[in-house]
Amino acid sequence: MISLEKDSRSRRRWQSRGFLVGAPKIWIFLSLLLFSLVGQGFGYQSLSLTRWSQQLRDGYQCRVAADPAFLQKSFTEVLLAAGTQFAAEWNRRGADRLIPEADFVFPAILTAVFGKYYSMWRVAKTKSSTSEDDAERKRMSDPVLLNMPVPTNAFQPYLMDGVIRPNPAQRFGSFIAPMWPLFRAGVISSFVGYGLAAFFIFLRSIIFPAIVTETKAVNVWQASLYTGCFMAIVSNIRYQILQGVVEPLIDRLLRRIPLLQSAMIFAVRWANGLLGSIL
Repeated sequence: MISLEKDSRSRRRWQSRGFLVGAPKIWIFLSLLLFSLVGQGFGYQSLSLTRWSQQLRDGYQCRVAADPAFLQKSFTEVLLAAGTQFAAEWNRRGADRLIPEADFVFPAILTAVFGKYYSMWRVAKTKSSTSEDDAERKRMSDPVLLNMPVPTNAFQPYLMDGVIRPNPAQRFGSFIAPMWPLFRAGVISSFVGYGLAAFFIFLRSIIFPAIVTETKAVNVWQASLYTGCFMAIVSNIRYQILQGVVEPLIDRLLRRIPLLQSAMIFAVRWANGLLGSIL
């Protein structure tokens, strides 16, 4: 556990109640962040900004082709993630402590936004775009689990080609395939969140050395592993059902009433985020 004991003035520059930052830990955070950008599943790819941006564009096109409202739902998810986390920090610390403890609040909000949106992105429904470009179609392929193509969402009606219906084994594989990427993302986001908090604490200890926050000790390793397991299992299942069952049902029933449709999408995403915070 990270020490809460007071130490000499020089050590307190690196220490705050519940967090400790040092050069080795910063390098761990940066190394893990680099691994999250380079790694793909259990394999690796060369670090290429061009390739990464192309994969991002392809992934976005596939998700919009499967759900034209994906962009609007993305904004909704980000706003709700930030809003609910801010409300949680407000409730935990009180309004008078939000600014003095902003070095804890800001990283917590960023971590929540990243974790929830990545979960949404990873298990969203996908479909090949209508482009006739063979090279583009080749790039847009289903995830593969044990040499078996699986849909990104277990409940989508077809594989990415929009023609083949997934069998029960493939649908079950849709829950297994994203588990490692979600686990990895949870561990990384948690480490980076604590890393940012530690960095801000270090700056604050220099600029405002008299401020001492009242926080509990946190085992960074255990917290990161817990976050990774939570995203791999709980977030995985929640977002699969939300985007594969609940939202398509709302879209189908309320298609002729756009305002009510949007309100219901907002409500179920808010409820999904609330459920995640309770579990």
